[in-house]
Amino acid sequence: MSASTQTDVQVRDARDADEEPEEEEAKDPEALIRTNLRPTLQLDYDIVLSQTYQVPVLYFTLRWHNYSGPVGLDTVYQHVVPQQYRQQLQSVGVMGGISLGYHPESGAPAFFVHPCNTADAMTHVTDERLITGETYLLVWLGLVGQSVNLHVPREIALGNGASPS
Repeated sequence: MSASTQTDVQVRDARDADEEPEEEEAKDPEALIRTNLRPTLQLDYDIVLSQTYQVPVLYFTLRWHNYSGPVGLDTVYQHVVPQQYRQQLQSVGVMGGISLGYHPESGAPAFFVHPCNTADAMTHVTDERLITGETYLLVWLGLVGQSVNLHVPREIALGNGASPS
């Protein structure tokens, strides 16, 4: 299962801090005039069943468009993790709740949300009731996805793709 989303972020290169590009371009009649190309951060999400923990794991990759800055863990916490989840995620275990590793299917570097507490959290949330696989994934995605800005569309959460009344 894969999903992709793009997030607009404003990033200003430190090299531009001392000069005003609009003034420089106004002085040079041969300068190329650029439209305001705001950097865009593209997120690609992927869900893979962990063979070790026997629970789904949310993997995600990030790519900048119109900006050549690095994409590291700091970028994830600054632009992907909502403010209300940052401290909680950063304090999980020794290294936090998000790490960089290799995607188990593609082998490409990818960030992932640690699965070690997933089974206990799901048991607590579902109150130990037996639920369908589809319901499990929706509940799990609601818990894990929101911490990295991946939300279940309302139509799906309500079931059968029906629109809310």
